[in-house]
Amino acid sequence: MINNIKSTKIRAQFDMNFIDNTIKPDGGVLFLRKKDNKNYKKVLLIIEAKRQGTNDIRKKEGKIKQATGNAIERLGKNLTGIKAMLNHEKITPFVCFGWGCDFATNEKSVLAKLNVLNKFYYLNKTYIFKADGNSDHNYFSPVSMYFRENKWEVNEMFEIMKEIAETSLRYYIF
Repeated sequence: MINNIKSTKIRAQFDMNFIDNTIKPDGGVLFLRKKDNKNYKKVLLIIEAKRQGTNDIRKKEGKIKQATGNAIERLGKNLTGIKAMLNHEKITPFVCFGWGCDFATNEKSVLAKLNVLNKFYYLNKTYIFKADGNSDHNYFSPVSMYFRENKWEVNEMFEIMKEIAETSLRYYIF
């Protein structure tokens, strides 16, 4: 990620103490590459999948409720790095699919944390292009965050991922 940021030449200062640290999005990363240019590498899609919440199971077992938030804290860390890496682009082709009892509509505190993480943009909506700014590098970067209580089906996720990847491809080609 740091090398990607360095290549833009719009930022000069980097803490290199943690250069070997990586993030590994749960769903992976899809890149656009050129056969004739081994250095050309553009992000078409980054996918995270987060399951959070066992309080429904704990309740059935007669156990007390646990605190919520661990999966979205890891999401926040990864998303910060991803947004820094893609700051110079007009797109942020990222999607996260989350499910579990912590994302039930009555669990407002967890959903509110996600809303803040997405800079107060809507959840359960696809965002690809940066928005609401006044210069090339002064835009907000809303991302596609889909959260609900029930597990996501592959075909549901596929349609959303396909839309993001195809839009990203058009952005780089045209």
